[in-house]
Amino acid sequence: MTGLLSVLLVVLTAALAVRLAPWPLAFLLALFLGVGFATGVRGEAVLPGLALLFGGLLAPRVYFGPRRRPRRPPRPKAPKKTLRTSEEVQVLSQRYELLEKVGVGGMATVYKAKDKKTGRLVALKIPQERFLGDPRFVRRFHREAEVLSRMDHPNIVKVYEHGQVDGVHFIAMEFLEGEGLDRLIEERRLNLHQAAAILARVADALKHIHAQGIVHRDIKPGNIMVLKGALREKGVDPRGVRLMDFGIAAGKVLTRLTITGARIGTPVYMSPEQAKGQKLDHRSDIYSLGIVLYEALTGQPPFTGGYETVIHQQIFQVPTPPKQLRPEIPQGLSDLVLKMLEKDPAKRPTLDEVIQGLEGPWEEEKGLPKPCYLLLGVEAKRGSVRLVDLEGTAARLLSGIGSAPGQFPAPPLAVAADAEGGVWVAVFEHGAKLVHRFSPEGRLLLSTAPYGMKPGEVLLPVALAVVQDTLFVLDGETATLSRFDLQGVYQGRFGGQGPGRGTFKDPKALVAADGFLFVLDYGNRQVQRLSLEGQYLSRYAFRKGREDEALRLLSGVGAGEGRLYLYDAEAAKVRVLDYGGKLLGSLSLPLLEGEDPRSLVDLLPLDGVLYAVRRGANRIHRLDLKTGAALPPLEAYAPVRALSLWRNPR
Repeated sequence: MTGLLSVLLVVLTAALAVRLAPWPLAFLLALFLGVGFATGVRGEAVLPGLALLFGGLLAPRVYFGPRRRPRRPPRPKAPKKTLRTSEEVQVLSQRYELLEKVGVGGMATVYKAKDKKTGRLVALKIPQERFLGDPRFVRRFHREAEVLSRMDHPNIVKVYEHGQVDGVHFIAMEFLEGEGLDRLIEERRLNLHQAAAILARVADALKHIHAQGIVHRDIKPGNIMVLKGALREKGVDPRGVRLMDFGIAAGKVLTRLTITGARIGTPVYMSPEQAKGQKLDHRSDIYSLGIVLYEALTGQPPFTGGYETVIHQQIFQVPTPPKQLRPEIPQGLSDLVLKMLEKDPAKRPTLDEVIQGLEGPWEEEKGLPKPCYLLLGVEAKRGSVRLVDLEGTAARLLSGIGSAPGQFPAPPLAVAADAEGGVWVAVFEHGAKLVHRFSPEGRLLLSTAPYGMKPGEVLLPVALAVVQDTLFVLDGETATLSRFDLQGVYQGRFGGQGPGRGTFKDPKALVAADGFLFVLDYGNRQVQRLSLEGQYLSRYAFRKGREDEALRLLSGVGAGEGRLYLYDAEAAKVRVLDYGGKLLGSLSLPLLEGEDPRSLVDLLPLDGVLYAVRRGANRIHRLDLKTGAALPPLEAYAPVRALSLWRNPR
């Protein structure tokens, strides 16, 4: 009887263990219990085995090998979400027959559709569902249709209807077959005449919308369509261009619907005032149109990089003239682009002037029409040497940072011009020639003054000056002046380290005027006047007081028309003297935000105005020499490192 009970208990225990525990553990426990009963062990000896069994069942399971897990009932499949496109088709099918999806933008989907009432093809623009929860977006969406419905111009896309049906918002506009200007530019399929003709039509469309008090605010190639078959060999069908996407267009009344101060638009095509989040007017569209024209002519936008990088460039940097990137661009067209890209909205041309400039006829190379220009050396990757007219408009950009011919690894240290129109540039480059001559068009003509200490070599060319047919190079390391002819041939040198009277301590600047050389002897706190042969003539310095023999720090020098201009750094004033040393007056030089009062100052007198710039600053000060009044400064849009004068040789 006991044996039968033992067998029965073994079977029941094994069944329970197999059901609840991994099979190796169940087998061992069953064997243990069975042997215990079969050998007549008392029940109390089996109790530890039972405790072990149930402890193993309740404890975390230990894996001893694979086992078949029970099948779980399959999860019910989630019902398929009905595509919104199906809802759109169903809701709008009473009025329109949606034929195909032709485009998906960042905020809306566009379908080709047929109006069942009129039979005409339309483009149905339907906002994406995720934006419909924003009431401001919905208002802007319908505002685009309202703005377009007020327009009647052959180069502006037409709107037939807009509204919403059962929560589906839509705009029905004319269906256009063609390509975006962005694709035409990317694939280099436009000649100069075609690019100009297309942008002339866009400019005419902008005239129309500006007359309605509307600013587009998002002019870019992707918003300009050229219709199929509209391109001609030397132009475009006047009715074959459309300006589109007025989604962020606004006028005086509608600007409340936008986010105050928000930089809405594409940064590559933003105007400086738009990049700053300032109030916009129609001149912002002219700037953006200039960016598009630049890209259409050259194949690349003037500014590239990340969002914040482009924003900074839009505000502070002047682009390379289009003609430097594509020499076949007529100078007049290149100049028009730069005028449209003026940072100051007041300096930009009107749309009538833009259209006239685009429609031509374009004149051949006009050169530089004005008698003189400011010659600047600036810290900029492109156009590190610039010719700027006396109103601050860039006329030529030369050189740059890079490895191409005419480019250098560092910005210029000094600039000067000769009577033949040549532009001289000093750049530090270890082991290379440090002084270079360019044509006014930016072509590198020659290089001279190799790095070194031998005759004809220099270590650090901190200043340049040209008198007649001689170039003077001031070496800040050796404190010498080397002479070269205009072909770059070395002629001799003079000066050297010393306490003064023809020798120098840490010389910083050099100017030539009226047959003299003036050297800013910074370490000796004086300016020395020398003959062109290097003979010491006189010095200029200021004591700190009547009883104080110490000299005041001078950090700038300029000369011309019998007057010498010295910047007294300790008083922040420009001292005006005659060449005999008599003090004639003093001028206050304003210190603008971001300018360093300790920096060197370049001074250039010209036609009753003193041009002054603190090195590293972005502005050129102008002082009226008759009244001493400060005139509005000129924006340089890049840190200035050198200032000189270029005269037209004609």
